[in-house]
This record gives sequence, C-alpha cells and structure tokens, in this order.
Amino acid sequence: MVCCDKTVTLIHTAYDSGTDTDTSSETVLKGVSWYSQNRAAVDSTGLHHARIFKCRIPENVLGHAALPVPGDVLRYGDITATVLDVHDNRGHTGGHVYVEAS
Repeated sequence: MVCCDKTVTLIHTAYDSGTDTDTSSETVLKGVSWYSQNRAAVDSTGLHHARIFKCRIPENVLGHAALPVPGDVLRYGDITATVLDVHDNRGHTGGHVYVEAS
C-alpha cells in the first residue's frame, strides 16, 4: 500500500464480564498511512469545524491485533484521536482496515 510509512498506537478498550471491569490493550502498528482532513458544517448556531484523521492499516500490519472499534483511541505523535468509524476492507488485494477518528 502506498505511503504506509507511519507508526500509530491503537488503544483498544473492552469490557471483561468476569471481573466486571474495563480492560485496555495497546498495540503499536508500524507501516500505516495517516493523514488529516478539515471538515466544516453550518447550521442555525453558526459554523462548526472539525479535523478528521484517516488511517489505513494494511491487513498484514494489523495481524492478530483486535480490530479497531468506535471509541478506541489512535495515537500518532502528539495527536490523540477517538475512533469514529471503521471500514473492514480485508480479504482482497490491497486489503486494509480504514479508520476515521477525531
């Protein structure tokens, strides 16, 4: 996959019903793409701005790590972003997981 030269940390949180607690795990993913896009919307309260971070994780990079889910956290350098949406595009040539976060 083109431009997959970044390293991010995926922080995955899950509920452990046996101990009735949340558990978290951190996985370092080397060889992903990362870029940002500015988005804006106007409504009756004015102009609203957000920065969306887009990360593509090649299938071979994800390996056996947990698939990101909304609410997980991605860290890239000094940027920490909460996962909003996940698109699973694995299982074909160029397979990857596409993540949007903010």
